[in-house]
Formats: sequence, structure tokens, C-alpha cells
Amino acid sequence: MEKKNNFMPLLIYSIKEKKNWLLLSTVIIFVTTLLIPYILRADTEFFIMFGIFEMFALVFINCLVDDSFLHNEAKLTYYMSKPVPLGRKIGINIVTNTVFTLYLLVLILVSVFLQDVDNEILKVFKMLIPWLMAIILLSSLSSVLSGNTLMAGAMTIFNFCLPLIILLVIMFIFSILENVVTGFSANVLYDYFIRNIYKLDYLYFTRYVDKSIDLVYLLLLPIILIFIGLLLIRFIKRRKNENTGFIVFDGYKYFVAVFACLIIPASFSINFSRSTGIGSRLVISALLATLSYYIIIAFIEKSFRISKSSIKVFVVSMVLFALITGGTVGLASQYENLVPRPEDVELAYAGNQIWAVNSAEDFLEGRSYQDMSFKEWKRNHSMIIYDDIDSIRDITDLHREVLKDQTYYVSPDYYGTGSFVVAYWMKDGSRIIRDYRLTPEAEFRKEHEGKNEIAGKLLSSYEYKKQRYYYLYDEGYYGGRNLYAKVRTMNGYNTVIEEIDLKEIRDLLKKDIDNLYFGNTSFAELLMSYMRSKPIAESKQGYLVEIYEKISDEDINYLDELYLNENFTNTTEYLR
Repeated sequence: MEKKNNFMPLLIYSIKEKKNWLLLSTVIIFVTTLLIPYILRADTEFFIMFGIFEMFALVFINCLVDDSFLHNEAKLTYYMSKPVPLGRKIGINIVTNTVFTLYLLVLILVSVFLQDVDNEILKVFKMLIPWLMAIILLSSLSSVLSGNTLMAGAMTIFNFCLPLIILLVIMFIFSILENVVTGFSANVLYDYFIRNIYKLDYLYFTRYVDKSIDLVYLLLLPIILIFIGLLLIRFIKRRKNENTGFIVFDGYKYFVAVFACLIIPASFSINFSRSTGIGSRLVISALLATLSYYIIIAFIEKSFRISKSSIKVFVVSMVLFALITGGTVGLASQYENLVPRPEDVELAYAGNQIWAVNSAEDFLEGRSYQDMSFKEWKRNHSMIIYDDIDSIRDITDLHREVLKDQTYYVSPDYYGTGSFVVAYWMKDGSRIIRDYRLTPEAEFRKEHEGKNEIAGKLLSSYEYKKQRYYYLYDEGYYGGRNLYAKVRTMNGYNTVIEEIDLKEIRDLLKKDIDNLYFGNTSFAELLMSYMRSKPIAESKQGYLVEIYEKISDEDINYLDELYLNENFTNTTEYLR
């Protein structure tokens, strides 16, 4: 029988069949987003977001139900016998569900406009619409690939999250790399990879929640949808009028099994990357991957007997994974001992705060805090970044010392971390960031002398003090401000002086800080709390000085606390 073009009559019939779904969905959405918050006098934004979640659930379930005929041989035979090609039937379902989804979006928008809800919530729709369109197509694709409706649902989620699963596998490789190549951090590599290569914020359209729609959005969305559509057309043509298990196509079955079996070992390796040896972690990861693959294949094939083809796929996949990991390690090893020339560096950081380096990256690349200067940003985030050529040269020299020896001397009262972070922002726009895990030693050795000497120079430099004690050394900040101090005793925190103009003790504090003795623990100071000089002991015999700016009689901005021990001889003598 000739299969004539009856798309529109069938589409209209399919939409009419949705009247019960439309009625039920209308009741669910309006009850959730209008009636319940009205009765409870509750936060409407929460219920709007919950209504959006319900919309996703309704669309997802509806798509799976519509394509469930693919998973019943009797129904599939019935539809195949009708003068409607399989592809056209699925196409009708896709268009019908698109109309249904648009209806639900209108319901949500009506709820937003009928209530006193911040219209900022509408920004989320720039992300929701691509997600919903992708879910509609992916659910049909997963239904074609699967032989069971529940499996189709699981595969829809798997396919939607596949870019995230790939990222998890890449993080697995990075976690191995950071244990093999000195100075490389999985978190730093991840951050660089996400920022510059694997732009998930574009792929999942999350960046557009706070940004305007641009040309990339308008081009990327149809490209993604067309790609899914082409996959769907291809697999529809290859779909047989039968069900052969949970997943119909062997190639897709192995694809799912290989990626899924890496999720558990990858999660284990990432979570224990700094607490477990690389050898034992690799052995455990290999065992977890093998066991996970066996369980997944046994479940999909409904048999505990694994076929030879399944074993071959697993072995080839693991060999490929090992080659990619080895190649990544080999590439990174070429840069393990890289220290840039000071003349090529614009800014440099040495400390223990990798999060602060990442935050500085955001600012310098224009992704945050653009209503303030970089100098203000550093002060607000207690961040010290050097631009003086002498300080940068000290940091590169210190970096070389760390490459020679990954240990450092600590005194008994040391309470810092063993993570040493060095970052360079190069004049050509590139970045070099390293994160070293150093071993503390209570016995002072010759290898520690170079680190202590160079770090002592860095910590006693004027550039350091100008950023650390900006309210004392930075004339641009100090001038024109009403700066004061409150003085307490360390024994009981009793107030000695309620308010004293900072200019009375400014020169004394600067003189004492300039004369501070850094001793043999100076390198350890870099690994302590950020923007802290030497560990000034909070002696019970000393003073606590609270520095603040008085903007008005009611408005006070606290800037810093200084613990003054016997080393602050000039200041403590004056306060007595």
C-alpha cells in the first residue's frame, strides 16, 4: 500500500488526543504556582521554580509515553502496518510535544505575571527553552535506541548529561596527572579546560541566564538540535521491528557501558587524589572500572555471561584511555620545570590560596567585579599580587628552589598548609599556574636555606607591606581617610584605648614592622593564612589593635587586626 503524506491530519489528531494531558498539566501548574503560594502566603519564586521543575517532569514523561510503542512488539507491528512511516510517526510525536511544551511555558509565564514575582526569573527561560527542546529530541532518540521505556528514560538522562560525564572522565585523567607531574593541579587544569576549551556554559546555555542572547546562542542552538535530529533519523532507519533487550543497538550498548563504568572510578580518584598514593589509586580504579563494566553489561544483556565482543570492547577502550592519559602526562612533563623569565611576567603571586588565583583570573579576564579597580579588588579579597620586577624575580628564584626540593622547615607552633601556589600572568596574555604539595620538616636542613632567604626578602619588601598593611604604607589609600584604632589587652581583651587616631601610632607601627625579624620560618609564612606576615604570637602580654575607618559616627568599616607582641617595641612602649 502506498504511504501517502498524511502528516497534518495525524498531527491534528495527535494534538487533540492531548486534551486530558493539557487539562491535568494546567491544574498541576496553576495549583502549584498560584493557589498554594496564595494560601500559604509563601515565597512565590520558590513555587515558580518548582512549577518549572514540574514542567520538565511533565514534558519528559509525556515524551516517553508517546514513544513507548517502540518497546512493545505488538504495538510496533501495528504502527508499522499502518500507512505511516516510523520516522513520520516519531516526527508527529516530536511536534506534538513541542506544542505541548509551549503551552506549559505559557502557563508558567501567566503565573509569573499574575504574581508579584521579580521578572529577573524570566532570564532562566533563555536556558530552559534549549533544555526542553533538547529533552524532546533526546527522549525520542533514546526511545529508538532502547528496548524498554524505563531504559529510554535513563538513557535520555545519560545522553543529556554525556558532556558532563566526559568532563568527569577528563578530570579523572587530570587527577592522575597531578600525582605524576610535580606542580600540576587537577583543579587548575580543570579551571583552564573549562574556561578555554570545553565551554559547558555555552553547551548547556547556562551563561545566558545572566547574559544577553548573542549570535553564538542563535547559531549553537539549531546546530545542537540538528545534530540530535540527524542521529535520530539515522537510527530510525536502522531500527528493526523487534526488541533485543534493554538497548537495541550493540554499538550504543558498548558506548554506554564504557562511559558509565568510568563514573565510579573517576569519582573515587578525584575525591581521594591527595590522600591516596597514585599506585594504589590506579589499582583500585582499574578494579572498580572492570567490576562496573561487568555489572552494566550483565544488566543490559540480561546475562551474567559476558560475550567475547564485550571483553574486546572493554580492553580496547581501556588501552585507548591509558594512551590518552599517558600522552597527557608526557605533554605536561615537558613543562614540569618551566620557570618564566621575570622580564616576561606582568603579575606574579606566591602563597597558598589557589581559589584566590582563580578569583583573580575572573577579575583580570573581565568576568567579575568590574565596578572596581584591581587594586581595590586585591584589598577586598586580601590578595597580594606583585608587579615589581624585583619581587617577580624573587618569586621565580623561589620557584626554582621549590623545584629542587619539595620540603620546608617549620617551627613547632606552625599552623599553615603544605600547599605552595605560584602564578604568573604573562605579558603575552598567557598564564602559568602551579600548585606544589610540600612536605613539612621539623629539622632544619641546608635545602631549606634558599627558600627561607628568598621568602624573607619577599615578605619584607615594600611592595608586600604596601599591600598587606595598605592603611599604613599606601599613601594613596591613607590620604583623606579617617582612620582610627581601638586597643585591647590580649589578656581578657579589656579595652585600653577606645579610640585613637591612627596617625598617632602610624610611624611607630611602620618602624616596628620594618624591624620585624623573620628568622628561619620565613618560607612557612607564605603557606599560612593569606596576607599574614610572620606568625606574630598572640601573646597574653601583648595588645590587639583593631584598625578601622570611620565613615560617619554610625558607619564604621573595620580593616584589620594587629597582634602586638614584644617585637613591636616602639608601639607597645607608646601604648603603655
